[in-house]
Amino acid sequence: VEMAMIAPFLIMLLLGTVEFSYKFAQYNEIRHSAREGARFAAVSNPALNGGSAVDNAAVITNACNALNLPSFGTVTITTTRTGANIGDTATITISAAVGSLSNAPYITGFLPSTLANTATFRLEQTATWAAGTGTCP
Repeated sequence: VEMAMIAPFLIMLLLGTVEFSYKFAQYNEIRHSAREGARFAAVSNPALNGGSAVDNAAVITNACNALNLPSFGTVTITTTRTGANIGDTATITISAAVGSLSNAPYITGFLPSTLANTATFRLEQTATWAAGTGTCP
C-alpha cells in the first residue's frame, strides 16, 4: 500500500529529471549553434566560403548546420552588428521551439517550450554580411 502511494511521486520525479536533462541538452545545442555562427561571422573570410563573399544566409546556414538534435521546431536566427570594420561588435541570437520526451503536462508545464541564446563577438575581418533574420530549414 505504501508503494502504491509513493510510486506516482517517484515516477514524476524520474520523468522530471529526464525531461530537465533533455531540455538542458537542447539548450546546449542552441548555445553551441550560436557560438559556431558567431565564430563564422566574426572571421567572415571569403576563403572559408569557397572564395565568395560571406552573406547573412551563409552565417545562418553555418549556425543551422551546428544544430544536431532533431527535435527542434521553428528555429529563428537573428544577426546584428554595430559596424563592418575590424573590432566592431556583432551578435547572433538563436531562438528555437523545443520538444518534449514525455509530454506529461504536470512536468512540461514547468519547463520552457522555447529556448534562446545570444553570442556577442568581435569582428576579426571586415564583415561582408549584413544584419538580418532567417530560419533553419
